[in-house]
Amino acid sequence: MKNKNITRYTYENTDFQGWRVSIQRCGRIITRYFSDLYYGSEQESFREAIEYRDHVLREMSLHRDNLPEYMDKELEHLQDLLREKEQSSAPHYSGSGR
Repeated sequence: MKNKNITRYTYENTDFQGWRVSIQRCGRIITRYFSDLYYGSEQESFREAIEYRDHVLREMSLHRDNLPEYMDKELEHLQDLLREKEQSSAPHYSGSGR
């Protein structure tokens, strides 16, 4: 199971190189990307991807009686992370207003 739910992305014509974790249950898909650039190396991004995948699978087993609700909460959490990232990388206007 070492690489189950984890895919490597190393395409020449894209800025992203790293790993994708994708887990599908109850008609929902949790997907999260782990960039080599962000984590410093291919090995570190892979380690983070494995940790995240294992965390989600553990949580899913703990919430198996109400898995759709857990999946919805995790998807909402991931969307919040994405919004925070987009806001922190958006250009901010700091002009004098003239």
